[in-house]
Amino acid sequence: MVPSHAAAPVCALVLLCIITFMLGTGRRGLVNLAGAWRHAYDERRATTRDLAARLSSSAEERSIAMRMATLNERTRIARDIHDNVGHLLTRAIMQTEASKVVAQARGETDAAQALSDIGITLQEAMSMMRRSVHDLADDGTDFVTMIEDATQCPSTLKVQVTNGIANAPAPVARCCCALIREALANTVHHSHASHAEVTLRDFPAFWQIVVQDDGGNDSDMPGRQYDYEHKRGMGLADIEDRVHALNGTCAFGPHGSGWRVFASIPKAGFTLPSASRA
Repeated sequence: MVPSHAAAPVCALVLLCIITFMLGTGRRGLVNLAGAWRHAYDERRATTRDLAARLSSSAEERSIAMRMATLNERTRIARDIHDNVGHLLTRAIMQTEASKVVAQARGETDAAQALSDIGITLQEAMSMMRRSVHDLADDGTDFVTMIEDATQCPSTLKVQVTNGIANAPAPVARCCCALIREALANTVHHSHASHAEVTLRDFPAFWQIVVQDDGGNDSDMPGRQYDYEHKRGMGLADIEDRVHALNGTCAFGPHGSGWRVFASIPKAGFTLPSASRA
């Protein structure tokens, strides 16, 4: 029989063993529970990633399908314009040339000159139609080449180009080219300018286009203000509509020694093409 004075330490030792055993068992249980929770969490993350990947793939497939349908429709429209409008313009050019030859043979100088002007206008319309068809059929744009083409002026007007824009979305590129062509055409038709400067700048938040000539302002040529306001036809009005459609601002009027056409187009809402295409 164990003496009473030795029973207390023995009981304490037994109790300590029991507590240690229980703590060890509880700790292993907690470790196992934590491992199971981590495993379940990892499985849930893997399932979520797999679902997200499937959704992304499905969205990408839908986006590709929509883009292909859009491009196919644009190609169809471009083909219709080329076949129908192009044919009519070609016939009008041929008829104009024939009428001009007849007028020249009859000695009708004024009529021949008028028909020659009409022929030039029809040729410009044909060129613009072809460019538009190309833009419809091909989503890519070579901005630098487009600007170089737009600044080619069939007159004695000398055009200096400073292009600080390397690339731009197709709608912006078309708007810039149309603005430049119309501004230079108005300079040729409504002034005696000998020099024009075309400047394009690429700012962090917007693109800027400026066409400045040395043809005199309203103080030098009072009739020019009248020409721009009343004889400009649909040209500059169309440019204003194009710029405003891109949420931009457009203005024109006397500036310095001549006239200036100015436009600013914000970059918000546009995505630059990855690379320009020749």
